[in-house]
Amino acid sequence: MTIEAAEELFSRALLQVIGQVNRGELGETNEATVQHHLALCLHLLARQANLPFSIIMERRIRRANGDVFPKKRRNNAEVDVFFTVGEDETRCAVELKLFKRINQREPNNRYDSYADLANLEIYLEEHCDVGFFVLLTDHPHYYDPEFGDHRPDTADFSLREGHIYQAQRELTYRTKSPYGPPLTLRKDYTFHWQNDGNDWRFLFLKVSP
Repeated sequence: MTIEAAEELFSRALLQVIGQVNRGELGETNEATVQHHLALCLHLLARQANLPFSIIMERRIRRANGDVFPKKRRNNAEVDVFFTVGEDETRCAVELKLFKRINQREPNNRYDSYADLANLEIYLEEHCDVGFFVLLTDHPHYYDPEFGDHRPDTADFSLREGHIYQAQRELTYRTKSPYGPPLTLRKDYTFHWQNDGNDWRFLFLKVSP
């Protein structure tokens, strides 16, 4: 299976789950709820298409050569969802975030999103063929450029509509007690949010060769 075909399967599953969230079909929802329903949709779609398929949640992986992941400075991490699909077992890593307005963790959540992208780039180099980053939120702080300016000390970590990250630009948390170390991504990203008019918007970024 090509990376493009794996992405098409993933996109179909993702849209199904986001529709369920916006229609309230999943009841009280948190990040783990959405991750598990996404895994279920992937499994069912692959079975319908008679595709070889396997999936595991929170798969632990270890960096090669003793290197570390950037946020936690450890050489292991857990991938939210890891699946293989097709005769050639195309390997796909998924990091999925769900940020609720009520939780009020905005700057730290934005940092964690970039940390997930940094991890996906490492997974791509060492453990998978393609990576998918998904963020769902009901808070315009994350997606709306008109909502209000970010504070200067955390402004590096913008996720808003139309934001462009250029590869190798260092992102720094400039508070008195930084939440995490500086991050640098290897690829360019343009942030485009989907699902206008719904309570839950989503950001979907592919990390590919």
